[in-house]
Amino acid sequence: MALKPSKLPPLEPPTGSTLQRNRGPSYQLSGMTSKHQLPPNSLLRPGVDTMSGEMDSWPAYASCSVADISAIGIGGKKSKKQSVIPKPRFLEALENYVEREVIALGCQDPRPSELRLQAYREVFEYLIGDFRTYRPLLSQIKNEYEKMLSHYREKIRELEPLKAMLITTSEQCDLKILRIREEENDEIRDLRVKVKTLLAEIGNGKNREDSLHSQILKLKEEMAIEYKKFRDECDMRKLLISDMNDLRHQYEDMKRIAGQGAIDDDEDPVRLKIALQVARENLTSQANELNRMKADYGDVVPRRDFQTLQANFDEMNEKYETLQKDFAQLRQEHDTLLDVHKQVIEQRDEYYTESETLRRSATPRPQWKTCSKIIPGGEEHWQELSQGKRSAEVLETLIAELSKASERGPETFEGEGTGDDVPLYLRFEGSIRNRRFSKAEASSILKDIWSKKGQSDTQRGSRQDLAEFLNDYFKEKYNNDAEMCAEWGYSLRQMIANYQNEPHVKLFGDILNGENAEDVYYRENEVIKTIMMTLTGMDDDESGILAVDHFEAAIRRSFPFKSDQSVEGLIEAAQSELEMVSDSTDTISYQALFTEDEEGHTGPFLTLLRQQERTEREEYVDEIFRQLEGKEEISVQELKETFMMIDPEITPAVMKKYLAIAFRCADDATDAAPALALDVVIDRLKRGGVHRVGTPL
Repeated sequence: MALKPSKLPPLEPPTGSTLQRNRGPSYQLSGMTSKHQLPPNSLLRPGVDTMSGEMDSWPAYASCSVADISAIGIGGKKSKKQSVIPKPRFLEALENYVEREVIALGCQDPRPSELRLQAYREVFEYLIGDFRTYRPLLSQIKNEYEKMLSHYREKIRELEPLKAMLITTSEQCDLKILRIREEENDEIRDLRVKVKTLLAEIGNGKNREDSLHSQILKLKEEMAIEYKKFRDECDMRKLLISDMNDLRHQYEDMKRIAGQGAIDDDEDPVRLKIALQVARENLTSQANELNRMKADYGDVVPRRDFQTLQANFDEMNEKYETLQKDFAQLRQEHDTLLDVHKQVIEQRDEYYTESETLRRSATPRPQWKTCSKIIPGGEEHWQELSQGKRSAEVLETLIAELSKASERGPETFEGEGTGDDVPLYLRFEGSIRNRRFSKAEASSILKDIWSKKGQSDTQRGSRQDLAEFLNDYFKEKYNNDAEMCAEWGYSLRQMIANYQNEPHVKLFGDILNGENAEDVYYRENEVIKTIMMTLTGMDDDESGILAVDHFEAAIRRSFPFKSDQSVEGLIEAAQSELEMVSDSTDTISYQALFTEDEEGHTGPFLTLLRQQERTEREEYVDEIFRQLEGKEEISVQELKETFMMIDPEITPAVMKKYLAIAFRCADDATDAAPALALDVVIDRLKRGGVHRVGTPL
């Protein structure tokens, strides 16, 4: 950039001799002693300089705009008309300065340019500096233009991220549309191939049908010919038998007549001999024909018998195939039973060897009954605990009971008073007994509390605070007996402190103390319910058993965003819980995975499922934090855009719920919520049980 020129020289005033010679009127400001001379009337131009409020020392038509200067350039030529009329020196200096700056910056192009704007801004500063009378108005004009430029630049910077996000979203939508179109084209292509195959099969079927119809017609014609031959043969046989009978009768008559010694002329022996010979020849021919017919049709059966035999054969063949399948299944089960029997025999031998070893090296059984003197509950309680257990198990039970006795807190509690800072279910004054709940009792109590709270929230139509509900729960259960309510409340708090290592007890305590939201508990139950309903829906015969591949398909259908490693971990946990070996079996008894013991402990499958759910929630909130990292305060709009960016499939209802959790306001008042610190928002989201709705990007 060229160096800025020095301050422009002022215009030279007229010579003193001229002013003295043409002295005109003068004026004096109030409070001033000096007078200011005005030019005489003879020097002023009538109609121009004498008009008030106008300043025109150079013809307007003779000037060229500053923009024209840059267009003319160094080598440009001006018209003669413009060169004839002299310009004011100040205007000429400004135009020369603009021309030098534009050429030095290399921005002669008429398109908008920041560099050319800066050159004109400097010229405008010179104008403001030299025209002192108009400086306030010109400064205001310049400030207004600068404000508008800054405002539009700020608007452009604000719209740039939205433009990028819009472009990204548009590209994602285009990719989805292309993918859907490709899938549809593949399906259409497959359907067209399938239609062609079906049409070819239909054509082949029609051809076979026509061929069979032609064969049937041909067989009918042949059958008609054979039937006609059979009828003709039957008629010929009847005629032959009739002729034979006639000849026999004639022969008998001839014998009878010969015996009587009288022979008629009509019964000539020569004629009779010839007739007999002809009859014998006919009989021989008929016998040959009969033998031929027997030889041709000896193995032929009637059609009715053939159809009956065919139906019996099909039925017996179907039964045979069923029996073959049953036999194969029984054989497989028999082989499995043989393997199981072999394993049982091996385990029996091992146990027998171990038993013999222990029998030789074992010490006498201790007198465990004496422990009932130091165990709380007396002899009956100790008998229930130790019944049917081995010495090692009894010893572990004894140690557990002694540790419980030391960990379950004091025998009594002292009430904390009835102040406002004390929770409702703990407001009591006086001494209270400690009920010393066991783990089994703790599990039963928590299940009942959650069940009753769900029913109460459904009736209320809104979710009640857990501490307030406990107060109502104990009052309803013990008929407003303050001492019993306080006894159960303080014992419940001590139980939560004693069994912090139990996940379900710790979660209840965190929700009760406000460290976690109830949505965490309901979310874990929803996850378990989802996988259970999916497994039940895939079990068509309701046997409670699914193949491993169907079990894996159910997990992926219930949780499509889980990674392959997480799915494999769940399958391995299920097989480990059921003591299965993947190489020897391919089924899973899924109903056994959703059971728990009397202390509320679940198997490795549900434990891992809950752990994965907690990890996924934490990763979801961490991803939100990474998107917002570096900002001190977060507004509702910024958090909403972040949710839409990392979870595009989130619904408006869920969005309002998450915003209400983050800004601690009602669902319909999130737009008016003030901005909060980033750490506060992230901490509330972690405690609020938010989770991803759609598939991770």
